[in-house]
Amino acid sequence: MPIISADLSRTERVEILSAEGVRDFSIPVDLPEEQLLWLYRKMIELRLFDERSVKLQRQGRLGTYPMILGQEASQIVPAACLRPKDWLVPTYRGQGAYYARGMQLRYSLLYWAGDDRGVKFPDENNDLIFAIPVGSHLTQAAGLAWGEKLKGKGGVAMAYLGDGTSSKGDLHEALTFCASMKLPAIYIIENNHWAISVPREKQSAGKTLAQKAWGYGAFGVQVDGNDVFAIYKEVSAAVARAREGRGPSVIECETYRLSHHTTADDAGRYRDASEVEAWKRKDPILRLRRYLESQGLWDAEKEARLQKESLAMLEAEIKAYESFPPPNPLDMFSENYAVAPWQLIEERAELQKILETRTGDENLAVLPPAEGRFP
Repeated sequence: MPIISADLSRTERVEILSAEGVRDFSIPVDLPEEQLLWLYRKMIELRLFDERSVKLQRQGRLGTYPMILGQEASQIVPAACLRPKDWLVPTYRGQGAYYARGMQLRYSLLYWAGDDRGVKFPDENNDLIFAIPVGSHLTQAAGLAWGEKLKGKGGVAMAYLGDGTSSKGDLHEALTFCASMKLPAIYIIENNHWAISVPREKQSAGKTLAQKAWGYGAFGVQVDGNDVFAIYKEVSAAVARAREGRGPSVIECETYRLSHHTTADDAGRYRDASEVEAWKRKDPILRLRRYLESQGLWDAEKEARLQKESLAMLEAEIKAYESFPPPNPLDMFSENYAVAPWQLIEERAELQKILETRTGDENLAVLPPAEGRFP
């Protein structure tokens, strides 16, 4: 029986802005200067937030925190291509995507301090809280995309995942369903080359991760994940295809996690420092700054002003975060059911008695009404 060869490298790679900040103008990108400068500002603010968050964790003022250093472009740009009523379903390293959609950073800090009040998105947004178990959100995004198709109003659902998550069956199930039903779903693979301590090379034998899309009948493309122009071009095109009813897309953003997986990790135990240094030269912020300067859109004075404004904003957000009153433990029973079952009512009442005994405050929380609807 003859062996039929297949071209396993069919997936295109898009790179427009080089590491030196030189743009290939032969590839058109509809990205106005005003929006480009806004993206740069958000990336700077996110990087400074990341640095401050690590310091807060080391000082005992924050819980375990997942770093974003080096992934600012792949975090900010895709989310900025959506409308507020489109669905955003990021990974646990998703505070950048939330921030691009208008979420105040004080709530990100609150969440990583273990406080459920940190799950607060702008009222006009359709944002889902990320799932810590990797991959479980991918089929949820497929369901949201199905709902948008049934509504027929052009809405889309965008989910983020890492290179490690792309090896899980959840992606197989999600893409099978989305492509078969031509759903308006977009899956952003943030390939940062390390799934904690497992390198990208052990995740897949494929030349790219994006090429997995073609086997399901979805569109797939790999982009330089540190290139704002490439990401914006391909994500915008994927959103347009989705709105037109042309089915799902998989966009692999090849980037790099310059820091540790989280503040509980030591990346020096499993990867070489020379690899990190090589990727630092491909920094998404540095290359965009070089481009802006080459076009007369940026200079040292503007950079200094932006840094000063960003740090002042962050200090205000940290102050607001640390000014929240302590959380009420009884809140864990809220918003789990439309009508609480009897077991939950009893458990809540039992915890309330314990808390009243410890604090002496009988007004700690009002008991739930008889029908079980919690306040």
